[in-house]
Amino acid sequence: MSMMSFGHGGSSRVLSGVILGLLLSVLLAPASFANTVASRVAGQALIAEYPQDPLAYIAYADYLQNESDWDQAAQVLEMGRNKAVSSAELMVALGTVYEEQNHLGKAEAVTRAALSIDPKSVSGHIRMGEIYFQLGWPKSGMESFQTAHDLAPALALPKVRLVGGLVEQNKLSAAEDECLKFISSDVENADLWLALGQVFESQNKLREAFTTYGQVLTLGGEKAEAYARQGRLFCRFGQYDAGKTSCAQALALDDQNLLAHAYMGIACSHLGESEAARKHARIAEAGGMKMNAVWDKLMQ
Repeated sequence: MSMMSFGHGGSSRVLSGVILGLLLSVLLAPASFANTVASRVAGQALIAEYPQDPLAYIAYADYLQNESDWDQAAQVLEMGRNKAVSSAELMVALGTVYEEQNHLGKAEAVTRAALSIDPKSVSGHIRMGEIYFQLGWPKSGMESFQTAHDLAPALALPKVRLVGGLVEQNKLSAAEDECLKFISSDVENADLWLALGQVFESQNKLREAFTTYGQVLTLGGEKAEAYARQGRLFCRFGQYDAGKTSCAQALALDDQNLLAHAYMGIACSHLGESEAARKHARIAEAGGMKMNAVWDKLMQ
């Protein structure tokens, strides 16, 4: 299993829950459309009522993505591209869906089109950076993340991706220094503390990582992710009861957190709770995680 939500590994699913959540906070439609799409019927009605408004298509596609229907989300956004007024936000959203489908050529093309529409699109530069990393062009990726940070210095996501980009290039000391620099000027930012914890993990500074995830919890940030990561560390420390408790806290907040399911499975396998171990391991595997640790343990 990947240690880092920063990393791309060999998977097309490059966005962790945290990074995707931060990106959606940049992309989502305004309050007039927020949370209005609770079904396919509602989504279809919305774009029928506002056929020229790109935010209607984005709102419906967001619902479809939450349903893991990426093909339909792509079709909705492609329809919006043809029918709605020109929109960088819609093109970035479409590129994100193409990335999820591992259509990197299409993703690059539409994201580049988004930046032609709006050269100051922060989300566009971030997505282009992600695409460059997947294509094996880290220098260009870092340049895109830096541009996003320059355009929006107060925004967390460009900072997180700059740190993550350094980690992905195995520049771990530089990543730690960069993250600490960001935190020094934004000490209450839970997302940056979460990134720092992951940098510590990548350096095998596990105690420091555990404490840092605790800081995320005190700041009220991504609590599900912080609990899941503490659960993973408890398992690495051999404290499986505590690992199970932390993963349960994560799943109570976000029942789709794959890391929590994975380490709940590992904890349960060591505690002799075979049925629960299998259940959580299967959920994690369905999300693309390798769960050999559970199956090997259950076969002993």
